Amino acid sequence: MSIRDISAANIAAIKSAVVRPIIFVRLDFDTGVQRFHTEIGPRTATHPVYGSETYTGLGDFGGITGEVTESIGNAPQAVRIALSGINGTLISESLAEDYHRRDVDIMLGLDNASGQLVGDPVVLWGGYMDKPGFTFEQGKADLIMTCESKATLLQDRPDVRFTDEQLQSDYTGDLAAEYVFRMQDLVLEWGGGDGNSSRSRTGWG
Repeated sequence: MSIRDISAANIAAIKSAVVRPIIFVRLDFDTGVQRFHTEIGPRTATHPVYGSETYTGLGDFGGITGEVTESIGNAPQAVRIALSGINGTLISESLAEDYHRRDVDIMLGLDNASGQLVGDPVVLWGGYMDKPGFTFEQGKADLIMTCESKATLLQDRPDVRFTDEQLQSDYTGDLAAEYVFRMQDLVLEWGGGDGNSSRSRTGWG
């Protein structure tokens, strides 16, 4: 996030005498989106992609453990979201959910002295859900969801090969890779028939 991502209203709020930061978290589970914020009661906030949505307030029971770290490299940065005292049914649903590599957005909003958002929240961090940790007590549960940044995709090796079979599978009739398999040990004759020709081998030869 840079200063260019912050609206003029939020910049003015940062400079004001009273400002209260509020964190919005959007977890895109397979069967539905879960939305939370770090204040009390339901709050309406505008996501830059999905528009106006209602977020459930967790107060002191919600937050981020550790720091939201930015990096100039492509090393993925992890974030841990803590949700405490939530209904145990949400945890049971989460255990059965397809949560791995599902989207997570963390937004930062600013409340004025009257407890009203001064502008739309800005996306502080975006990534994927990785693995959850749970603790249970008297029908309530604590969830710590470890999330990974989208930079982790740069470390994945695509399961694709540059072969004629792969190309035919993706684009039937495309002959661009028809002779690729022959290039590994292909011997080329360079020059004419005056005895000055040379032989070159492709691939690892």
